[in-house]
Amino acid sequence: MQRRRMLFLWIFLMCSTTAAWSADVSILRAEIAKLLPRARGSVGVAIKHFESGTEIVVNADEKYPMASAYKLPILVELFYQRAAGKLNLDDRVEVAPADLHVGSGSMSQLFDAPGVQLSIRNLINLTMRISDNSAADVLLNKVGAGNVTARMKSLGLNTIRVDRTTQEMISDQSGIDYSNFGKLLLPELREKFAAIDTQTAARASDEFSKVEKDAASPREMNLLLEKILRGEIVDRATSDQIIEILKQCQTGLARIRGLLPEDTVVAHKTGTIGGTTNDTGIVYLPYRGEHLLITVFTKDAKATAAERDRVIAEISRYAYDYFIFNPTNQ
Repeated sequence: MQRRRMLFLWIFLMCSTTAAWSADVSILRAEIAKLLPRARGSVGVAIKHFESGTEIVVNADEKYPMASAYKLPILVELFYQRAAGKLNLDDRVEVAPADLHVGSGSMSQLFDAPGVQLSIRNLINLTMRISDNSAADVLLNKVGAGNVTARMKSLGLNTIRVDRTTQEMISDQSGIDYSNFGKLLLPELREKFAAIDTQTAARASDEFSKVEKDAASPREMNLLLEKILRGEIVDRATSDQIIEILKQCQTGLARIRGLLPEDTVVAHKTGTIGGTTNDTGIVYLPYRGEHLLITVFTKDAKATAAERDRVIAEISRYAYDYFIFNPTNQ
């Protein structure tokens, strides 16, 4: 059924006149809106054709937990601090057992005491390519969460805020008292997570998205992408460096890029926690050198992880097809 629906939309796109579609993106918006109930939760969508400014938004000003998508604002602040001479990407950082945190990534699985030194450059690679939480928290502690939020505000992005390490974020979402247990070494902390009863975990998860920490609106996350694509984050060279880093993201491959042609270039960052499944990125359209900015955030979603991924993938493909088959007036 889903494949037939997408085939129908593709045929309709091919048969529709460019003038009709260019004048009215409400058809695309309506198709996207039909997908959202399948996530069984709140879904925010912001799509913008960079060159023309054409936008499709649904719940785009609502705040959503960023989950690991917040690693992009952290990266932006890191590059501003590099420009200010506060750090260098070749600086080495000591990673100790206490720096190994719960969640995604591989550092915690491969690490042996007493510790290791990693360059900021390699910590960035771990943070962005495989969304390693331990590496991300080392970087966040280095640049300061308050500085990240202040940077976003200075860029006019008032909904994007970073407050906690991933360790604290996951503890809050899972029902762990971070003030008492957050500093435990990883093996002990894992025991605490394993001992959480189902009711406590469910209550904590329900409350998680109601607290406006580490949150953003899809519209402003798209605006951050737009500033990067315009070369406005520090300078053109730095913005291009950020884009190249985002192109190497290896997580959430079934989301924005999931249904796109295999050779499509996508520079993106994903995020997942509880009822939140996110992806935000730049899709490179073929033929005319154009770009789509796409952010899809969810919260309190009860659908399976695979179904949430599929919703994001179909939104992305619908947008891709629309702008491929309907050239915009620039």
